[in-house]
Amino acid sequence: MTSYAVCSQKGEDSTLTWEIKSVNSRFLDIKVRLPIGDLGLEQQLKKIIQAKTQRGKIEASLKVVSNSSKTKVDTKELTKLNRLMEEVRKRIPETRALTFGEISEWLRDHRSYEEKSYHFGKKAVISIFRQTLESFIGGRASEGVALEVAVIKRLNSIEELLLAQRNDLDRLKVKQRQDLQKRINLLGSKIDEDRTLQELAILAQKSDIHEELDRLEAHTKDCKKLLLSQGPHGKRIDFIAQELNREANTLGAKSTDIQSSRRALDLKILIEQIREQTQNIE
Repeated sequence: MTSYAVCSQKGEDSTLTWEIKSVNSRFLDIKVRLPIGDLGLEQQLKKIIQAKTQRGKIEASLKVVSNSSKTKVDTKELTKLNRLMEEVRKRIPETRALTFGEISEWLRDHRSYEEKSYHFGKKAVISIFRQTLESFIGGRASEGVALEVAVIKRLNSIEELLLAQRNDLDRLKVKQRQDLQKRINLLGSKIDEDRTLQELAILAQKSDIHEELDRLEAHTKDCKKLLLSQGPHGKRIDFIAQELNREANTLGAKSTDIQSSRRALDLKILIEQIREQTQNIE
């Protein structure tokens, strides 16, 4: 599921900003980007996210920007950077000079936690992170509601198709008998009634779809119940969608006329649309 949230807190000397964003993914993939020196928080923050989410490619980034318009020159880090560049030029003489932006980025990323966070302690960093995460989860919940409506709409369409197919079973039986009789007439020979009934029984057994319809209806109801209940059910709904697709394939294989084949095809299209959505549902 996709979402985006950003929260900032302005301090006396600097502003701390957390940004959390995510894109769709069937699995949970978390990246926490912190300034160098702050890595002690990374695992703790990942656990906080894991407690709230189950799916998605999630990226959380922390930025601390000075409120002062004056730039403090870090001579120690500049000296260190210059030595590194000298070492690089010894090995690669054609190395170009660094731009002002690259030098500024180096200085920003290589300051210590205390220098960059100023009066912000770890508790404040985590507190603002939790606020951002709650806003982020709220965005995912809003998307989840929209996805729920879309999936239920397709489940209703599936139920309509299944009902139409079930109501059509008597017509299909009559059609099977008529088709068999036509084939017998084409042979130009007489076949006794018992043999005809035997052939009809074999055809009926091979094309019987009562079990498939029962399972499709049961899976559809289960899927609706999960969508309307609390808790993360994305993976379970994804599994049900796979079962629906398997039953729809069997239904299509057993179709004996064009109308039934069309219903089976429409059924597969709806199920595929559900699968595309449920792979992103939490």
